[in-house]
Amino acid sequence: MNKTEIFNLIKSVKGYEKSLKHDSLEKNKKNVDKPFQKYEFLGDRVLGLVISEYLIENFHKSPLDEISRRFIHLVNTNTLAKVFKNHEFNEIFKHHLDPKSHKNSVYADALESLIGFIYIEKELEFTKNLILQLWKEELNTLPKKDPKTYIQEYSQKKNKVIPTYNVVEESGIKHKPKFKISLKIDDLYVEGEGVSKQKAEIVAAKKMIKLIQSK
Repeated sequence: MNKTEIFNLIKSVKGYEKSLKHDSLEKNKKNVDKPFQKYEFLGDRVLGLVISEYLIENFHKSPLDEISRRFIHLVNTNTLAKVFKNHEFNEIFKHHLDPKSHKNSVYADALESLIGFIYIEKELEFTKNLILQLWKEELNTLPKKDPKTYIQEYSQKKNKVIPTYNVVEESGIKHKPKFKISLKIDDLYVEGEGVSKQKAEIVAAKKMIKLIQSK
């Protein structure tokens, strides 16, 4: 299905516009009278079910960690926002948000709200078909492992141990700290720096990957 056909499918669901009206439009209303968040809450669960089922059916021979990586990619905020914008739903999304604000998370919420509303009106099979059409270009994506996951799996496979990151140095001022983290695997040693321990660990993991791959 092309974008026009998908949009026509959505327009066939009476009242779908309600799910694309953000709570910011009616700031004076009580939360109980704002349906957007409730549709979003339901849509999140429906999306998770449909994507999980698709992955188990189509990648049943893959290890669970790979299926999990695929799932995380398909339901994360950036992917939802990408799907939302690719189908130009942002053009019909009604809100009173700051025009300069970064809207990816709101777009993701809006797509889940739309899914939730359509599920209520059309039930699972219709909604499942719509989701698979919307996500068609993303469904078979296998994202790369993040650096720390790569290092952990490498260390567990090679040495049966989880790698340890150690703080070598902590400097800077309270509101602008700087961390130096070390990572050692066998005779390989690296250090990474960052404004948080997590970022310093990622830098160290990336350096370690380069050493491992150059051996």
